[in-house]
Amino acid sequence: MPGAASLAAQLLHAIAQEALAACDPAAAVRRAVHVRPDHLGLCGRAVAMGKKGRLLLLAYGKAAPAMTAGFLQRFEEAGGKRVLDALVVHPRREEPKGKGKGAAVPPVLQAALDGLRLPASRCRVRTIAAEHPVPLKSSFLAGKTALRFISRAGASDDVVFLASGGGSALLASPLPQLMKESDKTALHRALLTSGAPIAAINSVRKHLSAVKGGRLAHAARRAGGQFTLVMCDVDPERYEEVASGPSLPDRTTLDDMIRSIDRYGIAPALPVKALEALRAGRLPETFKPRDTVFRRSRSEAILSNRDLRNAAVRGGLTRGLPAEAIPTDIAGPVETAVEMIARAIETAPPGTRLLVLGGEVVTAPPVPGEGGRAQELSLRLALRMAGLGSRPWAFLALGSDGLDGNSPAAGAYVDQTTLERARLARLDPAKTLREATTYRFFRKLGDDFTTGPTGTNVRDLYLLLTGPATPTRKTIDPLRVPVV
Repeated sequence: MPGAASLAAQLLHAIAQEALAACDPAAAVRRAVHVRPDHLGLCGRAVAMGKKGRLLLLAYGKAAPAMTAGFLQRFEEAGGKRVLDALVVHPRREEPKGKGKGAAVPPVLQAALDGLRLPASRCRVRTIAAEHPVPLKSSFLAGKTALRFISRAGASDDVVFLASGGGSALLASPLPQLMKESDKTALHRALLTSGAPIAAINSVRKHLSAVKGGRLAHAARRAGGQFTLVMCDVDPERYEEVASGPSLPDRTTLDDMIRSIDRYGIAPALPVKALEALRAGRLPETFKPRDTVFRRSRSEAILSNRDLRNAAVRGGLTRGLPAEAIPTDIAGPVETAVEMIARAIETAPPGTRLLVLGGEVVTAPPVPGEGGRAQELSLRLALRMAGLGSRPWAFLALGSDGLDGNSPAAGAYVDQTTLERARLARLDPAKTLREATTYRFFRKLGDDFTTGPTGTNVRDLYLLLTGPATPTRKTIDPLRVPVV
């Protein structure tokens, strides 16, 4: 029987879908932006809507369309006479099929625009559909356009940045005189396959970009105020890393970048001019927390992986499952995560329990293939647990953005029957890992978890069910669920 038809799979699929729905970017922005007559509350400060001057809104990342939709609703509710001028940079794949490259406004944003009762003169929204995970022509167009757009901010204007994961590729601009666009593309490809953690990758991307590491904030330095709302797909304590921090201060340094380049063998991907500038001490440093550009800047993380995990715990408890979340993010090599999860299975208490984990493991596929880190984690766990016997367990790993690596799936489901079903289907798990074709493996078993792009991005979710998949009839009050 395919895993997707089992009770355990049905439970985990339902809980995952519910958790994803709870991390709606538009709703998160609406919660974060407060409204009173002729004022918007942003990051703890009241922004007057009755005065002259524009609101310049720059949204970028996988959640940019939905975040913009939520902001538009609050902007209309606040009233006033200020003009909103918005630029929204989003993934190309969010466009409906058949609409043409760069032509369509994402549906969630179009619906928000259609519902506005504002005159067109008060709200102007432009969109750019760019490439991800590797920047290409449209991403570089987005980077140039964003720089021009934000540099127009004057003292009477306020700037709002809506940042979400994926923005590093979607909003790209190489350092002038030191890199070409093709160099930037090659660097992103090398970073994706380096096996480096996201913090190390960001230290490199920030220092070799004309828009990251606070450089967009510098471009908007003449604005009366700057406000950044962040959908966090990294450690929430370092949310300035999201999209490599275009509008926020950078805590990393050129020395951090050098260490990342050395440790993960990234130097061959850097152009000669950039390496020479680095060795000669001519590579410019990014903007730091004490720089004057941030004196009128405020920021706030409005959603993170913790919210995703909490929603999954609520989903388990309301279904009568004993459920708890691990409060720390899982990061680092996929092999380390496999061992952690395997030990949780082997030491699980009697009875049924749902353990909720989240974060983002690091994988380094030997070759490009159709798959992703969530599917690789699932398959490696199935192999690790091959000798456990008949003790029931089930595991679902998924990327919250709905797209796991280079595949159309969000993730995959495994349990104690996966390897036997693979043998009957003549699938070779070890060969699958060598060829990085995990999507084909799970698709054939019917165990892929496919949602399509979700419009959110708060890292990965891992659901581990130990014991028989038999939820009790106990009623749980979701308002009393503990949070992590």
